[in-house]
Amino acid sequence: MEQLAKAGGVTKPILYRHFGDRDGLITAIAERFSAGLVASVSAPLHSVTYPRELLDSTIAAYVGFLEQDPYLYGFLVQQPSTRRDERTPISSLVDVVARQVAVIAAEQLRARGRDADAAVPWAYGIVGLVHQSTNWWMRDKSMSRERFLSSISDLLWDGLHGAGRGADATAGA
Repeated sequence: MEQLAKAGGVTKPILYRHFGDRDGLITAIAERFSAGLVASVSAPLHSVTYPRELLDSTIAAYVGFLEQDPYLYGFLVQQPSTRRDERTPISSLVDVVARQVAVIAAEQLRARGRDADAAVPWAYGIVGLVHQSTNWWMRDKSMSRERFLSSISDLLWDGLHGAGRGADATAGA
């Protein structure tokens, strides 16, 4: 906190008065980061009409946002919550993004005459897969960005495309 106060040109008491403690500061940073990420992934979620393009552009927006400040993202990923009643900054972030994806997934399911109940678990699965694989890729970088994005998008597209056929496709199998 002392280093942050000095870098910000304020005193430690001012930081403590505004944020309460270290966890309060981390929460504020995570909230600002989350708002930026949600804005970044919301643009393609609400502007693209073709399902594959929607998937590709949303994943690219997610990864692109994290690439803008990998050190901040890494810092937030490593932060456990020290308060019993709170989630980690990243688990809260996943919730926010998954809720956005669930809305679009429900719309896509309804547009195909399907039951939208699967939208929430699918959204959490999609966001979890993209989140965890991006964590790996940002540390490892053993494949190009383009190859990474297409591999994740292909996996999700093939799974969603198969799931889009519904129970009728697997009946009698």
